[in-house]
Amino acid sequence: MAGSLSSRLPEGLRPQFTVRDLVFIGIFAAVSKAAVLIIAFVGGGMNPLSLALKNFVYTALMLVLAHKVQKPWTITLAVLVSSLISLLLMGQGILHTPGALVTCVLVELLIYAMGGYGKTRNLLAGVLLLEVASKVVSMAVAWFYYREQPGLLLVPLVFVSIGALGSFVGLAGGIKLVKELRHASLLS
Repeated sequence: MAGSLSSRLPEGLRPQFTVRDLVFIGIFAAVSKAAVLIIAFVGGGMNPLSLALKNFVYTALMLVLAHKVQKPWTITLAVLVSSLISLLLMGQGILHTPGALVTCVLVELLIYAMGGYGKTRNLLAGVLLLEVASKVVSMAVAWFYYREQPGLLLVPLVFVSIGALGSFVGLAGGIKLVKELRHASLLS
């Protein structure tokens, strides 16, 4: 069944992962989630600085992952592994995961439409869409909880905005990190 589904996809969207790619994606997603959890624990919860730093680190690492494994569905697999870890460790993400899946499909289509995983600008646009759309999904989940008291939406809006700021700065940090890793010959 999976073979027939992937054969219906255009050539640039067919998954062609090696075992090494899958292991790298899984380990990278787990390490990025562990780094975010450590920042959250050290930062003391919903501290604005730790919130921005968590988003910075996650965005930068997603950009590095997309450069390391330049194949379709890399970002989607990483987000699914990260969502699964969040669900199993903290019991969160059950409402975010469906939105994250839709977001990841849109990201993959955007990267494909722009020319694939081969160019930095395509990956940057994809990770930017991933972060913006995930913030929209977070606000949609907040609206789901607070729809009867719309005034309460201000609190999640502040936290999501701080996270978005960290994500946008994380894109710049991710570009710098990718350049440094290329200079060190750790990325091609």
